[in-house]
Amino acid sequence: MGRTVAIIGAGPRGLWAAEKLFELARQRGVAIDLTVFSSGTVGARNAYELDQPEQWVLNVPHSAIRSHSSSFEDFSREDEPASRSTAGDFLGKAWRDLQTFAPRTCTIDWLRTWVKHIRPRGEQWEVEGTLFDDVLITTGHADDWPGSLAHADLGLGENVRVIAPATPQALATVTPDDVVVVRGAALTFIDITRVISAKAIYPVTRSGRFMEAKHEPTTLIDDLVDRAQDAIRTATNTQDIVDALAECAAGILERETGDADRNAIEQVLAGTDKGDPVEDFRRSVTEPVTPAHAVGIAFRKAYPAVIERASFGGRGSLDSFGDLTRRLERVAFGPFAGPAADLLDLIEKGVVRTDILDRGGDNADLAAAAREVKATVVIDGVIAPPGVVPGTLVADLVDRGIGTIDPETNGLVIDRDATITGQRHIAAAGRMTEGWVLGLDTLNRTQHDEIPRWARRVVTEAMENPERVHGVPPMTARIEPWAEELTNSYNDCRNLLEEFSSPVNVLNPEPMLANVDELVSAGASTGVEVKIFFARKANKGLVFVDTMRDAGHGVDVASENELRQVLDRGVPGERIILSAAIKSDALLELAIANGVVISADNVTELERIIAIAGDRTALVAPRLAPDPTTMPPTRFGERSEVWAQRLSEPAGSVTVAGVHVHLHGYAAADRSAALRECVGLVDKLRASGHDPQFIDVGGGVPMSYLDDEEQWNHAQDSLRAMREGYAEPFTWKGDPLHNTYPYWQRPVRGAWLRDVLADGVAQELTKRGLRLHLEPGRSLLDGCGLILATVEFTKHRSDGLPLVGLAMNRTQCRTTSDDYLVDPILVTDAPGSTDEEVEAFLVGAYCIEDEVILRRRIRFPRGVRPGDIVAIPNTAGYFMHILESASHQIPLAKNVVWPVGALDSIDAG
Repeated sequence: MGRTVAIIGAGPRGLWAAEKLFELARQRGVAIDLTVFSSGTVGARNAYELDQPEQWVLNVPHSAIRSHSSSFEDFSREDEPASRSTAGDFLGKAWRDLQTFAPRTCTIDWLRTWVKHIRPRGEQWEVEGTLFDDVLITTGHADDWPGSLAHADLGLGENVRVIAPATPQALATVTPDDVVVVRGAALTFIDITRVISAKAIYPVTRSGRFMEAKHEPTTLIDDLVDRAQDAIRTATNTQDIVDALAECAAGILERETGDADRNAIEQVLAGTDKGDPVEDFRRSVTEPVTPAHAVGIAFRKAYPAVIERASFGGRGSLDSFGDLTRRLERVAFGPFAGPAADLLDLIEKGVVRTDILDRGGDNADLAAAAREVKATVVIDGVIAPPGVVPGTLVADLVDRGIGTIDPETNGLVIDRDATITGQRHIAAAGRMTEGWVLGLDTLNRTQHDEIPRWARRVVTEAMENPERVHGVPPMTARIEPWAEELTNSYNDCRNLLEEFSSPVNVLNPEPMLANVDELVSAGASTGVEVKIFFARKANKGLVFVDTMRDAGHGVDVASENELRQVLDRGVPGERIILSAAIKSDALLELAIANGVVISADNVTELERIIAIAGDRTALVAPRLAPDPTTMPPTRFGERSEVWAQRLSEPAGSVTVAGVHVHLHGYAAADRSAALRECVGLVDKLRASGHDPQFIDVGGGVPMSYLDDEEQWNHAQDSLRAMREGYAEPFTWKGDPLHNTYPYWQRPVRGAWLRDVLADGVAQELTKRGLRLHLEPGRSLLDGCGLILATVEFTKHRSDGLPLVGLAMNRTQCRTTSDDYLVDPILVTDAPGSTDEEVEAFLVGAYCIEDEVILRRRIRFPRGVRPGDIVAIPNTAGYFMHILESASHQIPLAKNVVWPVGALDSIDAG
């Protein structure tokens, strides 16, 4: 399906939204075509322009700033606070990283244009002539607003310059001879004082006060903050919030100074602590912790709870809440100590004057004050207010009835996923919503979840089947009809588990013969006779041995027990090959006595075979180790010249029935090269009087667990992005999963074998009358089994990570590779559950911290509960048995043949 998405605004909120959108698209394998509209440099507009003065610094801790790819603490080499232009560099890099690591299912395009209108078009939205499925507006601060001095006539005459807005270029026109009046005494005023040189600078403000310098506590206050937040979340009125902050601030002040001074704290909260503005400001800069500092710290640290309580209409029950926050903003969110000290220095030098500090009532009063001090420059140090500003894109939407304004705060009304209330597929986040949602206009990503909620909604709507349980990222199993039918029946699965316990290995040999026939037919199409020997080590179920026996095919065995069981099932010796890496005397005796072909791994083993055979004839196939210059070296076999020398004449009790080779991997080219080398050895052996009739290239016949190549490629890209530190870890403890089977590959089986026999290889075999023997395990069992396990519990790790406990252990679905990369299937009797979505790791029964069944997170769109069943599909090949363990004395899983529903003979006794 996919979605076309527009983000309007490329600042911190837009970046966060784009990163979250692409990360979820990566995790869920969906297609997103994203267009980002920005009227300037991406990531570096307004407060983060790259060409602004270095003296203009951030007013948030470095630790609060991060992107998806890195933290600002790691990026910036500047002392705190760093310049805002450095933050612009940081944001720009984050946008570039987003493009570099964009999921292969996604695209991103930037349009540097000013968006003036958004128009509804059915279920879509038109932005600058292009239709989008979803639009998010993150335009941040308005560049202009009706209250700007740019639109005021102060009547000061031509000799007084008005600078509005206060851009670096305009401020550069201020000279040391100018007398400057600045409207505003907050953070923008401090910025202005740090870049202009003037005879005198007069701030003007309604409150008649400066912002308090920020201080951080030197003692532990987490318990105080936790109590305050608990009280604020349950506050029934504004006084409850005031009381909670007072209690917290008193505790902070007592721990920092030894004196709670509750009366002074209550004065700060009430706004009645006003004294001389310079002395108040000096104390905030020079004294360690004042009552105002304590209140500021309490409010700042408890702000997440304030956001939670007062956002989305919560302030409707909080009378005078706005007055409280305006008072506390001055003490909580003022400048860092450095910029504050610089301002204090200018005050003490007489450059910054407070003569008209409280003359900020209206423009007429401002103009009168400017005349009094004989100002030559008036600078607007007041930026556009929060909420919906007339003349902006959002104001246009409101004017056309597409959005509504909260009458108390002027904030745009949005839902909790940032969707504009009353609309679909159009959302907004940031300064235009301020008041309706507190604190959304910030670099900090920890205090809000509106943008993550928005991204989840968009990505969910982009999914073809959002209700499907899947791993992160998705890798959908190719599933046989019988397995699909079984997993669609909760009762059938439950009955198997109740009878045979959890887990249970369900075996079905039906697909096996089709897989065999595909290989035999592929060989026949090239003129080569192909014999198939099922690699018994791939699954211990005897039903597969019986299937091969009855169809006239062979079995490859790797141990004495395997050989004895296969012989007991009536498979004749001539249809068995013994390929064990280590062979005991008893195993060799059993093979020789029953006419089983033995893959002789080395000359020493051959001598043992000759000795054990005595007067009997042992059938052997010397195992060739191919030339290491043509493929990776192997520990199996001997080089061709070693065998040729040892078998340079008939070897008494040994008959060389064929030549064997054991190769790692699945490359057709390696098999072709090995076959050519084996043909050369056959020629040498025949010249020495032997008569080998076949070449056996062992296993490694590839199969594909997935049908979707793009899904596999997406998963591999996602793993690479995770390994390089960009994608959020979606594996257990960030496991890089370097060693995994290629779960999607082409060619497989028949097509692969035709490639092996191409370029004259088939002709080399046929002209010598040689058969080709194959020992597939995994590819013969493709579609022949699945594992069922009962969900025993759901819980969270100590750090909050969701876990789902299965009644099985990790060795019951594991090979020597790192993980099984196919999505499980949830079998439940509550398919319509309205439980919340959860992404969890499946953990098992062993008392080991890393006892994890699958090492990817699994997404359960409707939750998961005890009694549900997890089915792990297509696991007959190796995953059930090769590493299975009965540690803790937990019984091994039972093997059940389906659709009969009876124990396989290996368990039936």
